[in-house]
Amino acid sequence: MSVSSEKQQPVEPTELTRPGAKELINRLPRSSWRERSFAYWAERQLCANDPWWRPLSSAVVGVSTCTMSLFHMLGFRKVVAEDLHKLTDIIEGPRDRPVITIANHESTMDDPTMWGLMPRRMRWNPDYTRWTLGAQELLYKNPPLNAFFALGQTIPTIRGDGIYQLAVEIGIQRLRENKWLHIFPEGKVNQDETIGRFKWGVGRLIMESERVPIVLPIFFTGMKEIMPLSQKVPVPRPNPFKSTLFLKVGDEIDFTAQIEEWKNARARLSSDKDKNRLDELVRIAIVDRLWASLDKLKDESTASIARGALD
Repeated sequence: MSVSSEKQQPVEPTELTRPGAKELINRLPRSSWRERSFAYWAERQLCANDPWWRPLSSAVVGVSTCTMSLFHMLGFRKVVAEDLHKLTDIIEGPRDRPVITIANHESTMDDPTMWGLMPRRMRWNPDYTRWTLGAQELLYKNPPLNAFFALGQTIPTIRGDGIYQLAVEIGIQRLRENKWLHIFPEGKVNQDETIGRFKWGVGRLIMESERVPIVLPIFFTGMKEIMPLSQKVPVPRPNPFKSTLFLKVGDEIDFTAQIEEWKNARARLSSDKDKNRLDELVRIAIVDRLWASLDKLKDESTASIARGALD
């Protein structure tokens, strides 16, 4: 059974008619100051090479991760990051491929909370910081927030807008530059015991990266207890004598052979309809592999916690 999102995508555009990131940015409305601000930061994110970008991004990223590290120390009885070296060794080491990490999604604070666990030496360097996709309607509400989240390397995503939206195009651009892109493939907060269905966008990102990315699963838990969906005001309420956080990084998921097989099969097809159908099937297969890997990591994490990792 497929565990990818059951929602059907609209008819796919062909490679010739599909708009690129620059065209999508040019189509953004600019009638109000809020819309102009959003369009400006979307354009800046696409390039991320202005002279002022790096120092400002470094400041936003560094302050945010250090603040979350303090949050860990003051708000939790114990914080454990198992096998974090599997990620940090790759991010800090020499590599000629981009990195994609995927994780389950327990709360709206997962992203900053997770990266507050990164070593101090990595916190002020944007090159060692993930780019991620974040809900536009929650984050990009006004010009100051637009600037903060853009510089914090969070790409605005419109949930339900499909896999050919601007956020995915910017994500593909970051992968072309061998950057690290983090995805919550469930697409929404899920506090159920089972991992939810994955959206197809992550499949497209893996398939259309110029170089097959290094893909790592991450399981993260502890936030649903301090930010339950039932609370009226969505703020974390940790108990420093009780609350715990646990993160585990899994082994690399190698898509090299699968991507090579897809490219070879696609080269033998002539019609756009057949190519689109093949692309869809491969996206589903990739997403299913991702889901299975994260589900396995969840079981390993549960076993580790049961053995006393958080005692």
